[in-house]
Amino acid sequence: MIKEREHLLEKISIIAQTFFCLISYGASLWIYKFIIGQPFQFTDEEKLVGLIIIPLWYVLLDLMKLGRILRARSYFSLLRDYIWVEITGIIALYASIKLLSIKSVSEEEIFLFAIINLFVLYCSTIIYYTAFRIVRRKGYNTRELLIFADEQSESIIQHIEDTQDWGYKICGIVTDSPKLIAVFGKQLPIVPTNIDIDNYLVKNTVDEVLYCKGEANQDEIKRIALACREIGVVFYLQSVLHAFKELNLHFTLKNQLPLFAHKNIPTNYIALKVKYGFDFIFSLVVTIILSPVFLLIAIAIKLDDNGPVFFVQERVGLNGRRFKCLKFRTMVTDAEALKLQLLSQNEQEGPVFKIKNDPRITRMGNFLRKTSLDELPQFFNVLTGEMSVVGPRPPIPSEVEQYKRWQNRRLSMKPGITCIWQVSGRNNIPFEQWMKMDLQYIDNWSIKLDISLILKTVKTMLTGSGQ
Repeated sequence: MIKEREHLLEKISIIAQTFFCLISYGASLWIYKFIIGQPFQFTDEEKLVGLIIIPLWYVLLDLMKLGRILRARSYFSLLRDYIWVEITGIIALYASIKLLSIKSVSEEEIFLFAIINLFVLYCSTIIYYTAFRIVRRKGYNTRELLIFADEQSESIIQHIEDTQDWGYKICGIVTDSPKLIAVFGKQLPIVPTNIDIDNYLVKNTVDEVLYCKGEANQDEIKRIALACREIGVVFYLQSVLHAFKELNLHFTLKNQLPLFAHKNIPTNYIALKVKYGFDFIFSLVVTIILSPVFLLIAIAIKLDDNGPVFFVQERVGLNGRRFKCLKFRTMVTDAEALKLQLLSQNEQEGPVFKIKNDPRITRMGNFLRKTSLDELPQFFNVLTGEMSVVGPRPPIPSEVEQYKRWQNRRLSMKPGITCIWQVSGRNNIPFEQWMKMDLQYIDNWSIKLDISLILKTVKTMLTGSGQ
């Protein structure tokens, strides 16, 4: 119930902030024209830019979850996120203006809009949250909540108490648990378990009832639910599911069937679609722009030893899917056969095989590896949907067969051309730490993290620090 209200308030906040963006845009145009002495009047092109701002900033604010209320979050981290939104938004807006050949909106007006918009969004959010908290803490517009609880319900009750900003006031805890009575008895009303729920709901102010016992009694649940239905009181059932809180279960619909799901992979639908869209566009642009580089590398590999240009190897992708991974060949043509003779020199722990000064690497291959240019053909794998630009590196099947069970979770996202391991030392990192880095990426994934890793990868390529 708190989550439902929170979700609604988030959307309202995002819509309001998007409206503030339009106001900031209008103010920036007025101020700029006032400074240069021009009469203020919206042109058709300026109106078009305003229409671009609405969906662009709505998506960015939503992606950064800037509609959520401030609890433990610092004002500095909030400001940092708003700065990221402004930088990203202005770059996208400027690109749109150039693409549409809009002449009447100058770079100075866009820059002024960014400054004013950052100030308005940040200050309005701080004022809104502060006022919201004051109103809620004074008890206005609250919902009276009756809770049926046992010992396993302590964290739920404490969470509701800690989030009073959302307008819920616990009017009673129906329990006989000595632990709950000891913890909450002095601050909240304790109601005996033998109450006549029909009479209690009629004689007391109760807006909503929450049943959150760990040990669920089906007859008791049915009786309480029917009593609530008869007089129009909202009834919520958490039942035994909160006992599995470490699984982060959430309600969902699958083919119209109500189910509880557990996911420990990124699930933000819009953000993932942005990622996949970015992967395709970025890879297409890279392959077009760097096509001369592709050709030069191919010629250099041929001149080096007259062997094949590409090295094609079966790799394991998303959730065990097999695919053919492309790379520029960096080793001699019989490298796989020679590998058996070099196994004793392996410098990596675990199932992977890595040698710092691998004798199988060709002269051209050594340059390609140091600059990471050997990975460029994998942009074709991205275009076909088998890989992403950023993600855990795709392993070979023989490595996966030796994984510990927990290490298989790195296959729960599409493999990538680059990831945290790629820009953090590669061969110098122990295998188990490498696996943990991939899980760290999955658990903390965001568009911002992808962009950061891409920039670090470019730096690695330019400095030639790859291995």
